[in-house]
Amino acid sequence: MIMELLKGKYALKLANSPKKALDLLQNKPKIDLILLDIMMPEIDGYEMCKIIKNNPLYINTPIIFLTALEKTSDIVKGFECGAVDYITKPFIPEVLKARVKTHVELKLLHDNIINDLEAKEEMLFRQSRMTTLGEMFENVTHQWKQPLSVINMSCSIQKINYDLGEFNIDEVIETLDTVISETEYLSQTIDDFRDFARNDAEKEIFDIRDIFTHAVEILSYRFNKISIEIYNEIDSFKYRSYKNYIIQIVINILNNALDAMKKNSDNMWIRAESIIKESEIIIKICDSGGGIHIDDIDSVFEKYVTTKEKTEDSGIGLYMCRQIAEKKLCGKISAYNSPEGACFELLLPIFKED
Repeated sequence: MIMELLKGKYALKLANSPKKALDLLQNKPKIDLILLDIMMPEIDGYEMCKIIKNNPLYINTPIIFLTALEKTSDIVKGFECGAVDYITKPFIPEVLKARVKTHVELKLLHDNIINDLEAKEEMLFRQSRMTTLGEMFENVTHQWKQPLSVINMSCSIQKINYDLGEFNIDEVIETLDTVISETEYLSQTIDDFRDFARNDAEKEIFDIRDIFTHAVEILSYRFNKISIEIYNEIDSFKYRSYKNYIIQIVINILNNALDAMKKNSDNMWIRAESIIKESEIIIKICDSGGGIHIDDIDSVFEKYVTTKEKTEDSGIGLYMCRQIAEKKLCGKISAYNSPEGACFELLLPIFKED
């Protein structure tokens, strides 16, 4: 009767036993609503509802109990198990159709909201990445100035010597060696920028100690403008993950540390350490910038929260660090204050296949 009542408006699937229902869910179909009886063989509807709600794919799928049980305790138990509605038999067809229509529309609205939020999160992620790429590009342009000056000066000297008739083959070979060395350095900076800019993020094996070194190199232009001590005490450890995502997090932490120390510290230093356990790696980065001046330190990872001037920061840097840590790396990131400044801890899981 229910199939006849609802067919034509919805794509329907019938499972006349708990086993068939579970088999159906194994195929991961898109389901917008589930009508569920309570009195069933093998597994009752309450237990079935709990099983469905424990499945991440269907945790937000509305379940309506349609049953002959009408005691208040039965109805309350149905809602406690995760149902969104409870209809007793015999039911009024028009009421059933109206309730089904309402909950399907609510489910579709919920899905649209989630999709919009995910699209906006992806936009924020791209914005954060483009900001990092912009910083890298600025650093590359400054990194190129000195090698290009060396190449230009070396070649100019040889041209002057040639014009003056003071051509010396040993000096020419030395100049060529210098040019080769400098062009190799320029080529490496291009490779670093290209590797970070690529979109086809794949897991790769790398030394976790090199992540901090690489991030410092990327920001070398900022570091070279001030007197700051860098301590890389991260243990060498081969790790398999998304290298560029971790670099992006470390770059953001380093940028925040630099901004804080320039305003609040004369004795400037950054120290990176690691704790390697059987199932996880913890990377700790601390600075001497005076700490995070906010009551709820964990709120610095919330969207648009910043301790800087509004004109200096969009307030999404640390928010994106947490999003990347949790959603891309399956890890965690946290912050706390030390007597000297702020400390950030990035927890990364070690998977068995790694």
